[in-house]
Amino acid sequence: MKIKDCRRWLPPVLSIGGMLLLSYILGAAVIRFKLPTSQYLLDAFEGAQAWAQQRDELFEMPGQPGQSVSSNIDVPEKTFDGFTLYTTNVDSEARLMNMRGEVIHRWHAPFRKVWPRPAQVREPVPDDKIYLFGCYLYPNGDLLVIYHGTGDTPYGYGLAKLDKDSNVIWKFSANAHHAVDVGPDGTIYALTQNVLHELPDGLDTFTAPALVDNLIVLSPEGREIKSIPLLDALRHSAYAAFLMPGAHVPDHAWDILHANFVEVLRPEMAAHFPMFKAGQILVSLRELDLLAVIDPQTSSVVWAARGPWHMQHDPHFLDNGRILVFDNRGEVQKSRVLEYDPQTQACPWYYSGGRDEAFFTAIQGRNQRLPNGNTLVVNSFIGMIQEITIDKELVWACNCHTHVPFAQRYAPNELNFLKGVCNARP
Repeated sequence: MKIKDCRRWLPPVLSIGGMLLLSYILGAAVIRFKLPTSQYLLDAFEGAQAWAQQRDELFEMPGQPGQSVSSNIDVPEKTFDGFTLYTTNVDSEARLMNMRGEVIHRWHAPFRKVWPRPAQVREPVPDDKIYLFGCYLYPNGDLLVIYHGTGDTPYGYGLAKLDKDSNVIWKFSANAHHAVDVGPDGTIYALTQNVLHELPDGLDTFTAPALVDNLIVLSPEGREIKSIPLLDALRHSAYAAFLMPGAHVPDHAWDILHANFVEVLRPEMAAHFPMFKAGQILVSLRELDLLAVIDPQTSSVVWAARGPWHMQHDPHFLDNGRILVFDNRGEVQKSRVLEYDPQTQACPWYYSGGRDEAFFTAIQGRNQRLPNGNTLVVNSFIGMIQEITIDKELVWACNCHTHVPFAQRYAPNELNFLKGVCNARP
């Protein structure tokens, strides 16, 4: 480029650059001093953060053409026969299928039918961008459902209880997300999220605004009993070092913890975990690669551990004293299901897919130990639900042909509302 051309273009470029810099400084000042328009700028920032995070996660996923997707497989003499409940990320519907892959029951409740005027979400995304995530199915067909909004922040849209005919029994109008569990006495445990514009002292590793999580305790009727900020529960425990600089935490984290699972330790399972007490809660904190146990009575973390997993999901107490956990990114471009011993830190059993199978889902993923010793495994990204034996033999598989965030197998005798209506293996 000639010198005279540079002289012609340089002033406009410098002018535009100066305007952008001035806009940035003014915007920062508005947020810093909480001027009247600061909330609009914060909302825009939060939305950009959510969009960027979802974009990065999608880019990390392998493309479908490169995946080896198994066709439906069924080895009846080796399966644990039951009904499989699952959700997808394309609608507000939960489906229950038999061992043939036939849908035998549905729950359908669009978000705006449940919340015509949602107080917990100021500007919900369209209904076709809102889907059911985690669920809890009662024997009589009642279903607890978690709503997620794609591309929004907070993305947790609420928790509702439906009857078997999809009628709304009650709704909990908060930013509930990911997972829900129910204790033996009917107490409900779930997760909610909110944005903090100022972080507590001592969290220099992170920057505000930030998305944080709470463990919510609800009555069987959906009334809030207690809310436990998980960030505080960890900060004020003997495991606070997991949050300190130098620990394995993402740089400039936005979604500080990303809690994605909650399970209550039931009395019959507590005998296998002498270091815990019945009623304590197992949670998964994805961004910290951390499993933690919370005592809801004291609102504190009583145990926490990292292991060979990375960005994990769906930990479960097992009756052999171990914890089953879905390890999303513990290996490069490969996911695993691990059995982790919290006392020895060993992983005596794992599953990482078949020899010719591309077993990888960068986000989500599920695993469930079945009563016969088999394991139900969900590759969320390709929508594949599989059952494998302890010897890692694939004995059942169903391709749902879309993203599957949740799936769980129920024995026929667990679901009273289906007795005399249909069979698990017709």
